[in-house]
Amino acid sequence: MVRIGDRRHTVRVDGEHAEVDGVPLTVVATPGGRTLVRSEDGHQQRCVTLDGQAFAATACLGGVATTLEVRTAQQALLAETMASGSTGGAAGSKIKAPMPGRVVRVLVAVEQMVERGAPVIIVEAMKMENEMHAPATGKVLAVHVVEGATVESGQLLVELELSP
Repeated sequence: MVRIGDRRHTVRVDGEHAEVDGVPLTVVATPGGRTLVRSEDGHQQRCVTLDGQAFAATACLGGVATTLEVRTAQQALLAETMASGSTGGAAGSKIKAPMPGRVVRVLVAVEQMVERGAPVIIVEAMKMENEMHAPATGKVLAVHVVEGATVESGQLLVELELSP
């Protein structure tokens, strides 16, 4: 996922071939941080100048500099999951792993009451510790993992019985 200003784009790159929001493109890097981006049919071409960083933070197109935010698919999924407070499951009663990782700490026990927003479990993914929070006030029905366990994306971690 690439965010340019307020717009988000799905980008896939394979060597010199790329796809942006389903549109196939050819990408050719040139000296000086410039990159030529062409439509596969060759009818459209743009020169994009990146800021020279390993992970570009800005790009210039047509003399206009724009801030870039580039994330891997996993980073985008994690950010969207954490930002939306969505933890999956019926009525938000199930807390699932947003991406593959390892359980660092389980912060709750079965039958324990938790408040909305309280930390429930910490999962390490991509060398970052991600604290998962209770989506609502309720009681812990089950903890499906133990500390040190490896988890897959979408794997059920904790189930809650939400308070009315």
